[in-house]
Amino acid sequence: VHCAVAPLLITLAPLVGLGFIFEESFETTFILVALGLAFLSTAWGFIKKHRSIEPIFLFLFGAAVLHIARLESFTQYIPEPFLMALGGVSIAISHYINLKLCHHCDSCEHQH
Repeated sequence: VHCAVAPLLITLAPLVGLGFIFEESFETTFILVALGLAFLSTAWGFIKKHRSIEPIFLFLFGAAVLHIARLESFTQYIPEPFLMALGGVSIAISHYINLKLCHHCDSCEHQH
């Protein structure tokens, strides 16, 4: 269903006052807010729960790839959608690992 509705919504977005979602500043703001939330979640898991550095490395890798994707000098060699997907998936995996580690620490008896 979403595959059929998405093109319609994209077409109608400017007509209903949502044209701002196609602006560069909106995309940059959206990326920065998402990175901020992901960083807070990862840092909280590291500090309060598991002390594992793996989710932080994956998050930093993903954030760096997202930054590189925004630079035009790199997108002439590697397409921006590929880089954005790679960065987003890296951050999603770091979040998943962080959650698994946090839940593991909730179920064990040791203290940090």
